[in-house]
Amino acid sequence: MNHYLYTQFYRNKAYIIALLFLFLAGLMAIYTGKKFLDRNEDIISRSGEFQKESIERNIKFHKDDLGLALYYIKFNLVNETPELAALNIGMRDLNPSIQGVTIRNLEEQRYNSDFYNPANAAVGNFDFSFVVVFLFPLVIVAFCYNLISEEEERGTWKLLSVQSGNLTKILDHKMLIRFLAITLIYTALIIISWVWLSIPLDRYYLAFIIIGLLYIIFWFALCRWIISFRKSSAQNALILLIVWVSINFIIPMGSNILIQKLYPVHESLKAVMQQREGYHNKWDEAKQPTMEKFYKVYPQYRKFTVQESDAFTWTWYYAMQHMGDLESMESSKQYAEKMKKRNQAAIYLGYLLPNLHTQLTGSQLAKTDINNHLQYASGLKKFHEGKRLFFYPLIFSGKNTESVNWKLQDIQTFRFSEQLKFLQLFLPYLVFIMLLIILSQIKYRKLC
Repeated sequence: MNHYLYTQFYRNKAYIIALLFLFLAGLMAIYTGKKFLDRNEDIISRSGEFQKESIERNIKFHKDDLGLALYYIKFNLVNETPELAALNIGMRDLNPSIQGVTIRNLEEQRYNSDFYNPANAAVGNFDFSFVVVFLFPLVIVAFCYNLISEEEERGTWKLLSVQSGNLTKILDHKMLIRFLAITLIYTALIIISWVWLSIPLDRYYLAFIIIGLLYIIFWFALCRWIISFRKSSAQNALILLIVWVSINFIIPMGSNILIQKLYPVHESLKAVMQQREGYHNKWDEAKQPTMEKFYKVYPQYRKFTVQESDAFTWTWYYAMQHMGDLESMESSKQYAEKMKKRNQAAIYLGYLLPNLHTQLTGSQLAKTDINNHLQYASGLKKFHEGKRLFFYPLIFSGKNTESVNWKLQDIQTFRFSEQLKFLQLFLPYLVFIMLLIILSQIKYRKLC
């Protein structure tokens, strides 16, 4: 009987075509990820060259004016992109993996090209996670929706009942054959991506593999439960497709609208406007109040005095630039807090929707999620402050560009790592899988 079931499955050309389709889609997704990594590395490499050329050009034309040279020179901070990001690009297509900033005001530079809300990403790139989350379930549904109904519609169900003393075992064996076929494709794609993308076989990659496998098992468990009601093939297919559309589109879209209403985000634009107004207004105001606020933040620079009668000094200019950042600080903090709340709300929703949980945990493991973006923004702020505090004394002292060892001013990399909570990663899948197996087992007892 087992040999017959294997032969029946693999002689079905439609099943083989579906598996080939899944495999080719996976290869295309891996190729997309590879191109993403290559493009990302090329941008970082070119940025390094551009920073070096920019420094050389500006110190050549503004040799005696360090303040003017630093007005133009940008320093780049790279957000580390692991190879695993190729399998889940996440938000890295919206948020660049490298950003350059001058020592002038930071807030305007952070948002002057991006006014979107990073939580409003669409379905996403055609990466490997997209294939696993959206395409694998469709093939699983196509394989499993008629395991019982097909036998009943053909009139062979009673014959199986006579020949076999355990119909549940036969149905589970048919489902196991399909599970092994799907898992074989998944494993092949995982191995190909590991070799092709040179992904380190670390805990992040292993966790990524496991959540994908658990997601596949979830869909088989769901199909097992749905078909146990012994509906017709058309009804089973319709129910499973409705579930697929609901959990992938309708519920997430509705939840996203609700989250936007609960946590409206306008602070990024507000921060830019406050920052611009903050330092533009300083041109028409007295210099001393600005300097006193600056000295309060950085008392070590109080020795660099500015007279009200001074026409222009770089000390006052960079001080009022930083005051613009301080005046927009509250809006910037509110933006970060609301984005964290939005992300947390999505995580909670993911506990109820395995597809969303797979996307979120995959991007978390690949460091392409909102949390990584916010941590990088925080790292960029510290990076910017480090550059300012290094150059301020030189500028305020009237030093020229030769006072700086520019060879040390190369690109820096931001690295972010967080502790993996395996219980939070795997538990939602295990709960759903066990629940569906128990429910379907109750129904299966009635078949025997």
